[in-house]
Amino acid sequence: MSPQHDDAMLDLVAAFAAGALPAGEDECATLQAHLEECDTCRRELRRYATAAAAVGVSATQAAPAALRERVLSRLAARPQLRIRQRRVWQIPAAVAAAVALAAGAWWLHAMTAGPSWTLACTQAVPACQVRGTVKAIHGFLRVEMEGLPALPAGKQYQAWIILPGKQPTPEPAFSPDARGHGAVVMAASPVKGAVVAITIEKAGGSPIPTSKPILVAHME
Repeated sequence: MSPQHDDAMLDLVAAFAAGALPAGEDECATLQAHLEECDTCRRELRRYATAAAAVGVSATQAAPAALRERVLSRLAARPQLRIRQRRVWQIPAAVAAAVALAAGAWWLHAMTAGPSWTLACTQAVPACQVRGTVKAIHGFLRVEMEGLPALPAGKQYQAWIILPGKQPTPEPAFSPDARGHGAVVMAASPVKGAVVAITIEKAGGSPIPTSKPILVAHME
């Protein structure tokens, strides 16, 4: 039987969607068992992953001037709030959703025994030493990488999924941690013939690829 569903479990889902749940934590096993049986948390994971991709794309677009001024004026009228720092899964679910969109990527080992594909270096990066996999996890695709070099300021890695006969669909942009570990969740199911790719884009991501893929995985 999976652990009981509560707000704390939703916080774990948000942390997982952000790639901010370290593999060594006990919560990884807790979430693994819970996702097997909880439709609610699987739906929330899809919502968080989809939102992360949407925010990454929207960040590349300038907000309308009138909207920007309206938001800033309302923020200026609000009293300042002091927020105590907490671990991401201790934050109430509504706040954890926002954290999930902004958290950096962290390495996470396989959560289930679902199918996986090797993420291989392309010829675009000579002497590439990055290792990675794409794993199918409860109707999502989890891209996990090790050995990612740090990028210059203003640049991030970005994931893409390319369905057969379709244009690349933008997925979240991310930055590796200090050890070169990176992970991103995509709200997509595995499709035969699809390709998962990683490119280097401007910070926040791009709606279309502007560079050649440095890593690819073919779902055969």
